Amino acid sequence: MVDSELDKTTRKNEILRTAQEVFAKYGYRKATVEEIAEKLGVVKSAIYYYYRNKQDLFMAVLEHEAVHFFENIRGLLDPDATVEDKLLVYARQMIRHHQDFINLYNLTMDEIFQNYEGLVRVRNTLLDRNMALVAEILKSGGPAGFDIKQSSRIFLFTLGGIFHNYLLEKKPVPDAVLTSFVSIFYGGLYR
Repeated sequence: MVDSELDKTTRKNEILRTAQEVFAKYGYRKATVEEIAEKLGVVKSAIYYYYRNKQDLFMAVLEHEAVHFFENIRGLLDPDATVEDKLLVYARQMIRHHQDFINLYNLTMDEIFQNYEGLVRVRNTLLDRNMALVAEILKSGGPAGFDIKQSSRIFLFTLGGIFHNYLLEKKPVPDAVLTSFVSIFYGGLYR
């Protein structure tokens, strides 16, 4: 990588890290590009050089966090573990990630809909990456003769439904629920 490209990557990472802190502290609505620039010790046009506006910056923060999520989860997946154990590790980490996201940004429905197009784009990118990861887990030792892509999609949507149900009740997802879900899901593949 050329020095100027390395400098740009370093600067973007500094901006993303600082923006994440500011968004977490103030929430999306109250966070300002001015506050982020001030914390970085730069003028706000330095941030606008990389990001068009606050919404683009917020979406970049979410995408940056997703990259770290995938790096971390891959490190937690023991290649010698059973498929069912890998699915359980994945499910636990995904639930933890979603809960941390909600707690960190404390987003309101207004903020979610204000950023709807950007969030849908990020969501679709993450869904594709999650489906690929779950498919990879299923391929690592699952039964033959089932549609891996469709099974991955069903696994993710069901896991999301479990998370949202407990979110509405303002309760954490019990580990026993995740364990039962993974066992029932994986056992169903062998039927």
